[in-house]
Amino acid sequence: MRNEGSINEYTRKDFFDDVFLKHPDLEQAILQDFKHYKETGEVPDYFGRDVAYTQPEAAYKSCMMHIHLCFPPDSFPTNRVQYYRTCKSNSPENDACLVYVQGLLEENKYSLLAIMHPDAHGKARNPKIMSYLARIAQNFRDNN
Repeated sequence: MRNEGSINEYTRKDFFDDVFLKHPDLEQAILQDFKHYKETGEVPDYFGRDVAYTQPEAAYKSCMMHIHLCFPPDSFPTNRVQYYRTCKSNSPENDACLVYVQGLLEENKYSLLAIMHPDAHGKARNPKIMSYLARIAQNFRDNN
């Protein structure tokens, strides 16, 4: 079964549009590379650590995940394993991540919820942002 990933229509305006204006080729690249990554396990050089959110509880319960990002043309060192490809929280302009959720029953479906940038770590500590994304994530899981 082929994987399907799309940018969430409810979060596009607030969490993607500004980033795509600054990086016009990123939208197509993210969609293609995310799908390829999930199908093959091959990690693009601008994808980093891929882990679940554990806080707040709603994010954890909705199974929200995030991948550290390094915007092209920059990339993570190719000799570094994925787990150690991380964005540093003390460099807000270089601190970015892709937030996503996988379908509960249709495990081949993914919703890309946000690109958090700048200061992805700071945004992840914002209860309003995380609660909103967790609600969207839970809705996607409940219907997929």
